[in-house]
Amino acid sequence: MRRMLPLLCAAALLSGCAARSEPTIQTFFAMDTTMSVTAYAEDPTDALVAAQQAVNRLDALWSRTRPDSDIARLNAAAGTGAVAVDGDTAALLTTANAVAEESGLAFNPVLCPVMDAWGFGSTESETTAVHRVPAQAELDELLPLTRDLPLVDGDTAALALPGQAVDLGGIAKGAAARYVVDALTQNGVERAIIALGGNITALGVRPDGHPFRVYVRDPRGEGEDYLCLIALPDGRTCSTSGGYERCFVADGVTYHHIIDPANGYPAQSGLLSVTVVADDPALADAWSTALFVLGPDEALRRWKSGQGTVAGMDLILVTDAGHVYVTQGLEEGLETLGEEAGYTYEIVRR
Repeated sequence: MRRMLPLLCAAALLSGCAARSEPTIQTFFAMDTTMSVTAYAEDPTDALVAAQQAVNRLDALWSRTRPDSDIARLNAAAGTGAVAVDGDTAALLTTANAVAEESGLAFNPVLCPVMDAWGFGSTESETTAVHRVPAQAELDELLPLTRDLPLVDGDTAALALPGQAVDLGGIAKGAAARYVVDALTQNGVERAIIALGGNITALGVRPDGHPFRVYVRDPRGEGEDYLCLIALPDGRTCSTSGGYERCFVADGVTYHHIIDPANGYPAQSGLLSVTVVADDPALADAWSTALFVLGPDEALRRWKSGQGTVAGMDLILVTDAGHVYVTQGLEEGLETLGEEAGYTYEIVRR
């Protein structure tokens, strides 16, 4: 059985039975992507409205392109001093900094001057973006702007250098899931699937008592080709990052949007995609990018170590050689779907 809600790019939902004849689906556009909340309740109207309002409020705070947002004001003041920000913005900047530091800047919230140079910045839509390969001299000039993280002090934030800019696109959609869960539960919804871009969060379980299940996309396939099917327990988020999501071809070479902050070029780590399943949706979102940059050996080393943030997550790592590493926490309920496409699967244990 293969089906996909139209909005999902990285994974697809297998919802099972519903508490009513059909679930109620609220679809909307925010944070530069299509989002969906599928609720299983008798009348989830108020809950779905509250969920969308929660995301819209965060978008107004965290958008880089809205001139009155916290992030736009922070970027405009780069090198001149601190600006007041909402407590939710300060909290997300703090989380982003923590992942950046732990990952050795493999996740980097101030990478956007380099992203803009490639045409992958959030200031351009995919239909109007002008992609190009920057000259090495241009990258050498921009890379120093990506080394100093935002300074957060209470409800203020600052960027040390003129020309620096924050873009929270790699963590904001995941972070928003926590607020959506709160909005739903406060309005009586106990079962839902929250799909915010490439992040899927499970609230509760299916009416039959089993976990929701999600498809993970085949990074070498078309939109409805899937790598595997996994169980997604209550409260966990599945986040996938892959070079196939946004890319362009120049002189016969394909360049993707996951930039390695060490050199300013698309990461060549040996990975095609990374899926992270975690309790914290913001961390799932950010670490899926960071681990893509770090590569399979370092990702598995961190997971096996039993230390650090990654140790508490589960991973699906797809290499460019077609090998799929699945950590042991995802083994129960795993259904592999990519053997005919040439993939081989390995369960990784500690």
